Order: sequence, then C-alpha cells, then structure tokens
Amino acid sequence: MSKFKLPLLLVIMSAISMPALAGEAVVKRVPAGAVAFHFVFDLSYTSGELVGYLAFIEGVDGPLFTGDPSEDTAYFTVRVTTPLPPPIPLPVEPDPALNASVLLPGGQVTVFFDSSPGPRDWNSPNTFSEGVPIAVLDESALLSTSAFGPFPGVFFNVFSNRLIDSTPIYFNGQRIDFKKLVPNGVTITNFGNALRPDQLGASGGGTAIAIGGNLRDESDD
Repeated sequence: MSKFKLPLLLVIMSAISMPALAGEAVVKRVPAGAVAFHFVFDLSYTSGELVGYLAFIEGVDGPLFTGDPSEDTAYFTVRVTTPLPPPIPLPVEPDPALNASVLLPGGQVTVFFDSSPGPRDWNSPNTFSEGVPIAVLDESALLSTSAFGPFPGVFFNVFSNRLIDSTPIYFNGQRIDFKKLVPNGVTITNFGNALRPDQLGASGGGTAIAIGGNLRDESDD
C-alpha cells in the first residue's frame, strides 16, 4: 500500500467509528410484534380531530413528562394531520346496539416533540401540534367496533400505520429516530368509551405494535 493511501484509510476508518467511540446512545429498533409505544387520545366526532400524547416509548430512558403524567406535561404528542375518511357502516346482527364500520386508508397522524410542554386543551387541537414534527404515519383501513348501550358505551379499533417520514431528535441523552425505531410502521389497537360526557366524541388509550418484514412495495426475494 502506498504511503498516501494508508493515512487516507486511517482517516476514513476513524470517521466511521467516531459515533461509537463517542458513545452516542441510540434508541434501537423495536422487535417485530413488540410494543413500540402507548398513547392516550381524544376524538371529536364533529370536527374529525384526533389528538393525544405518548405515555411510553420502548427503549427511551427517563420520564416522558415534565411532572405528573398528563396532556399538559407530555413531551410527545400526536395529532391527525390529514383528515380521516368517512366511515363505511357494516351491518351487525342481531343486536342493533352493536355497531361496526370501516374507515378507508387516507388518514395521517403526526408525532410531535415539544421540549417545553405547556398547558394543552383537548378542545384546541393546535395545542397538541406545537414543537417539532418527528414522525408521520399513514393509516391503513381501520375496523371500528362499538356498543352504544347504556352510557358510556365502548369501542375497539384495529389498523396499521406505515411510517412515511421521520426526523431524528435528542432526548435525555438519546437519539430517537422513528425510522430506526419502527422502520416498517406499527399496528394499532385502541379501546375507550364510545361516548364522551358531551356526547360529541370518544376518548381512550392505544398501543402500537412494531411491524416486521418488508414493506409492501419491497420484494421478498
């Protein structure tokens, strides 16, 4: 090897290994089928707005709140940023109090990081989209089942989200990048009351499960 190539090779190797030598803490990929994050949300039937906050992210150290867990203290929030398509009612027999519907693909949800969270209002969606957008997820078709019996009623939803955008951030000394965390997206299940006290929406909690394998537009070969 020439005397010029050897120093160049050493420089390249040093540059490649620098993050590891610096001890950068990176939140690793969530295994397929494992919980990626939990969240709390509120949905308005009249406006179609859905907002909420993340209460847990797999692999992220430290509390995700500035104080007692609440919408006002959460560092990470979520908001539907592309309107949800109208539901398609499905017949459910024999009990008319049981309902089912499908929402076609088309909705998008964005995860935000706010390093200085402040007061938020469930009736003011803009308060849940302050800070930096760090992930955008594209929703698949959603199956919603609900029982509108005596108050409050209940619902259960299932759908998948494909990750379409991610912006890395540093939080509590860790680098968080949803492209690294859940590159293939997540499958969501959520449960809650199907009728808020004002009878105009629903509230509940949900869990995101990491998806494995290749994306639909990638070959399995």
